[in-house]
Amino acid sequence: MQEERQPRDPTRKMLRVFGVKVTQYEERTAALLEQIAAAPADQPEDLLRLAAEIVDLTADMNQHLREMVGHVLNTQQRVLTDLRAAIERAQE
Repeated sequence: MQEERQPRDPTRKMLRVFGVKVTQYEERTAALLEQIAAAPADQPEDLLRLAAEIVDLTADMNQHLREMVGHVLNTQQRVLTDLRAAIERAQE
């Protein structure tokens, strides 16, 4: 049973971290958007600062999303490679 859980442990950890990142992103960007909505129009430097922070948060989120997608694609490729090998062995 322990052997079955080990390969998934990195996936579980990655999913947990990703889930926390998404939640933090949602909370922080919502707060920043509220600040932008309430910011006086005569202070464009505040709007730019807040917008820049949203851009940075979004870039970070995109990086984590790319890592998750890459992990899933690598897992699928490994499964398909193993499946192909099993099919080829069965046909011999």
